[in-house]
Amino acid sequence: MMKPIVITPKESRNKTSHWLGGAIWLVGWLAIYLLDTHLDFSNLAMLLVLTSALAAVCLPWRISIVLAIIFVLAFDWFFIPPRGTFTVDFQQHTVMLLVMLVVNIIVVSLMAVKRAQSERAERHAIEADRLRAWSDRLLESIAPHEHVDELKNLLEQLSSRQVAVLVLKNSLPPQDDIQQVWLLGDAGIEQRHALWYCTRNNQQLGRDTGRYEMFSDVYLPLRARGHALGAVLIGNFSEHEFSTRVHLQAICDQFGNALERYRLQQQEINAREHAQSQLIRNNLLAAISHDYRTPLATIMGAASSLTEQADKLDSNQQHQLSQRIFDEAERLNSITHNILQLARLDADKRINCDWQSAEEITGDLLRRWRGRKSGERLQIELHPDLPLVWCDSVLIAQLLENLIDNALKYSPADSAVKVVANVGENHFLFSVSDSGQGIDISLHEKIFEPFQRGSFSKIQTPGAGVGLALCRAIASAHNGKLSVECPPEGGSKFVLSLPLRELPTQQSSEVKS
Repeated sequence: MMKPIVITPKESRNKTSHWLGGAIWLVGWLAIYLLDTHLDFSNLAMLLVLTSALAAVCLPWRISIVLAIIFVLAFDWFFIPPRGTFTVDFQQHTVMLLVMLVVNIIVVSLMAVKRAQSERAERHAIEADRLRAWSDRLLESIAPHEHVDELKNLLEQLSSRQVAVLVLKNSLPPQDDIQQVWLLGDAGIEQRHALWYCTRNNQQLGRDTGRYEMFSDVYLPLRARGHALGAVLIGNFSEHEFSTRVHLQAICDQFGNALERYRLQQQEINAREHAQSQLIRNNLLAAISHDYRTPLATIMGAASSLTEQADKLDSNQQHQLSQRIFDEAERLNSITHNILQLARLDADKRINCDWQSAEEITGDLLRRWRGRKSGERLQIELHPDLPLVWCDSVLIAQLLENLIDNALKYSPADSAVKVVANVGENHFLFSVSDSGQGIDISLHEKIFEPFQRGSFSKIQTPGAGVGLALCRAIASAHNGKLSVECPPEGGSKFVLSLPLRELPTQQSSEVKS
């Protein structure tokens, strides 16, 4: 949590300084009184000058000059003979008193100048610290427009006036539209027009700004690279120090620059997302056109042969052509289904989960694959006492089917593909292992990106390159994880990890019965 910007009040420090100045005068006069019988009045006059110089460090210069005059007169009354009167016997006494008065005034004036310079340097240091803290706050912020309230409060503290802030939500509209801005604080109709004018022209308005100096309010733009992203109204601010307005404008400029940085970042993010979306769309079209071309050509060729040469083909040849049409159509259906399912999961993560049995999911898989040419290579191993798993059985079956299909494609034709269901620590595990050439560890994440078809293998096989991306999306939708391993014995092993959930009591008793 970010610390608030604190503005230290000067009243308590001024009171302490004034008390210290009074104490210096008291001690000085006490010393002059005690040394009256030991020193002549010329030396006592030096003590008075010293006391006046020391007190001037702590007291305002006007008070110091008034006190210097009063105490010079008091010194004449109490210590210059004849005592008890303002009469001066000798001319040198008069000169000494005048010189002492002038020296006192000069010392006080010099001390006042030094003190003013010190206070100005201290104020500049405080302002620099405040600007640095405000800048750090804006840099730490993800969205600077969320700190409009804080900007308003900070300007009110510094100016001791009511403040209103107008900040553009997006780009500057062609006409004044209150729906296109954030407006905080009280501002009348004329003040709102002035805020819009200040924003559009990127200029200060009000007293000592050179524009509309009849205004009692001051308007400061939130400047950023030659344009303004809003404006600030400081009410009844006609009487102020120039440096104060400069400091307030610097705070507004920092906020304007932070808004500009945020907007540029958002534009960059939007442009990157648009480019990524365009790249994905182009890859999708390229993948679809590439992977649809071959099966469509096969289907058209086989269908053409059946149509034009049916009387010349025996029953076996006709069956082979029909089977080829069916296989290629099934392949097209699989590609289309994967692409549509991936698009659905990217757009909407909601899935239809229920308590499912691993035996039923893998049993359905085994029945479907047994009817295929390579189905005899599939081996399923279920560990005993498997619990029910909370999942969408259709999606999990599709995930396992895609992994099995890849394993069969990228492994030797006479090797086995093993599907194992097991339970780990707080997770239900499905794994699909093959005896292929394996996958380089540097590509273990890349293969799950869409349209990475066959780029990780020397074996060129057909496919749109969305199977593993869909598998990762299905795992993510279940709050699970899909990863690939390289077993010591070779090949590849894909592991699906799904979080285990506690079976409700009612369903648990139904399962036992």
